[in-house]
Amino acid sequence: MKPLLSMVVVACCLATGCARPGSDKFKEPSPIEALAVRDILLDPAAKSRSRGRNVFKHYCSICHGDEGKGDGFNSTNLTVPPRDFSSPEFWRRTADEHLLRTVSRGGLAVGKSVLMPAWGHTLNDRQMRDTVAFLHTLAAEGEPTADDSCRPTGLP
Repeated sequence: MKPLLSMVVVACCLATGCARPGSDKFKEPSPIEALAVRDILLDPAAKSRSRGRNVFKHYCSICHGDEGKGDGFNSTNLTVPPRDFSSPEFWRRTADEHLLRTVSRGGLAVGKSVLMPAWGHTLNDRQMRDTVAFLHTLAAEGEPTADDSCRPTGLP
């Protein structure tokens, strides 16, 4: 039965003109066809948020919760509740650079809880920026401000 199936597949390929790259019958897809079969995200910001979601789920959700509401599995063991990233008030008064500094250097570096670890030696700059991009998706509403009091002079 298997030899018959193989012969049918070969016959179909010959009849329909299937070809491999490098053969005379292979034709490069047009730009439109290439977009239709592309397996990557076209929006760089969406790709960044997607990578950030993976980092958040792996490193942050245990305390901050899957939806960033500060209700993660470990949150009940902490004396200071983890940040609720869905809070519009938080986003009105917090800049991205402040979040990056917090993630990189830990809570103590920004005058917050010592229980927030510094991830700067674990995560690279892109991972931290992707995570902050993802945090915006958790916000109920509101956007970060450009308040200079939250902006550090630089990251490590």
